[in-house]
Amino acid sequence: MSVSDPAPPPAPRSSTRTVVIAVVVIVVTFVSGAAAGMLLAHLHAFQRMHHEPRIAPRMMVRHLDRALDLTPEQRAKVEEIVNRHHRRVFQLTESVRPQVNQELEAANREIEAILTPEQRQKFEKMKLRLGRHEPRSRRAPPR
Repeated sequence: MSVSDPAPPPAPRSSTRTVVIAVVVIVVTFVSGAAAGMLLAHLHAFQRMHHEPRIAPRMMVRHLDRALDLTPEQRAKVEEIVNRHHRRVFQLTESVRPQVNQELEAANREIEAILTPEQRQKFEKMKLRLGRHEPRSRRAPPR
């Protein structure tokens, strides 16, 4: 090779390989995003069901209707049954709520007793309680 000879051209890169890698990255990103979205939707529905008493019976009836392919008559009867029993469960839950709150408060006091002042400050936001928002007794009971 002399000084005047041009350098040989670089070997061509595999453009097919680059395209395949790009497609795989896009597909993995899409699938993981869809899975995360579905998980968040289910978590949100689960949280709503447990924090809003009127939603739980509707969700139960909807689930039973879809899973069992109920007739309109069966759906109406199932809805009545679920609502009636849900009202009783709500009443029972409300009757034991004060005792449960007392136990949670006792547990919180015991935990606070073993924490440092810095840990207590953090624990204030994490305390054990029945609901994350207002006490359920202030909410409207299910119909």
